[in-house]
Amino acid sequence: MLPDNSKPAKYHAIGYVSNGGGFPLVEFERDVPIPKPDEILIKVIGSSLNPLEFKLAELNFFGNQPPVALGFDVSGVVIAVGIDVTAFHIGDSVVAMADCNGNGGWAGRGGGGYAVAREFLAAKKPDSVSFTEAGVLPICFLAAFLGLYDHVKSGDVVYIPGGGGGVGHLAIQIAARALGAALVISSGSTPESKALLAASGADSIIDYKAEDATARVIEITSGRGADIVFDPTYSEESYVASAKAVRNGGKWIVLGVGPGRTSRTKITHSPVDEILAEKGAMHINANVLTYFSNGYVFDEAAKANFRMAMEASMRWHTENKVRPTVSKEIRSSVDEINAGLTELKKASGLHGKIAVNVAHS
Repeated sequence: MLPDNSKPAKYHAIGYVSNGGGFPLVEFERDVPIPKPDEILIKVIGSSLNPLEFKLAELNFFGNQPPVALGFDVSGVVIAVGIDVTAFHIGDSVVAMADCNGNGGWAGRGGGGYAVAREFLAAKKPDSVSFTEAGVLPICFLAAFLGLYDHVKSGDVVYIPGGGGGVGHLAIQIAARALGAALVISSGSTPESKALLAASGADSIIDYKAEDATARVIEITSGRGADIVFDPTYSEESYVASAKAVRNGGKWIVLGVGPGRTSRTKITHSPVDEILAEKGAMHINANVLTYFSNGYVFDEAAKANFRMAMEASMRWHTENKVRPTVSKEIRSSVDEINAGLTELKKASGLHGKIAVNVAHS
């Protein structure tokens, strides 16, 4: 049953209220946002947890003025549209990435949250896709799509270390089932992660705790190395190892800000660029958040890429090519969200995504 689409003046959001050091999160009352001309207002039903949320609470690196509501993955129903919006109407079921320069959609007390999203960061949700599955896709799907879509060609060998995570398991599916890679190699260590890699379409699975992952990639590719390496691990140790696995003249694509910057609080030396230079390989950053920082103004090409990615997330789902795995579903309460984000911080063997049921009353 869909929530009531009427709009109150205020609701109880979940987020941070201090400029840095804002984790654990708290619940606070805030005004229901009003959409700008190019935005839609969504009554949020589904969402998910991402490392972005606890990192923002701890560092506030976008410089947003607290209090800030979190929960940037959203699925739900459009209840208001800006005057320039043409693709969506009130009552549409949608999936979207809420604007990181604004506020997210988590809310306490079970009645649903409220988030605004720019028109090009949303897509209509088909009836065949549940609000739960749609709500875990946006950020992770965008990262995987933007990292792979313009680079993986039919017949390529693709290596994705740590493919059991939220981005990784989607990246395997995109490479194997949507972009036509000839061979997808990934790595994991637990039985659960290995099973997810296989279910996602990985052709070769490496146990990185039991064997040298780089050596195995070289062996699997008959000494050549992978055409494309997409590293979503946020691990400097993994970056160095995976850079050695790319072929001469290949592409090494990293999720996020990249080598030497994984802490966000300091820059350290990384040998990755020297390794890639010796191979004549390209270093490419797939950092979705770049578009939301430093006053970035979206040009039409960027808008088109994001719109294409959001629409692909729903189309490939209905075509059974790319589907998220939900390892756990929690209610949208400050206690359950804090506990789930703490699990993400510890990287405690989680695989797939943790879904957040925002409208559970």
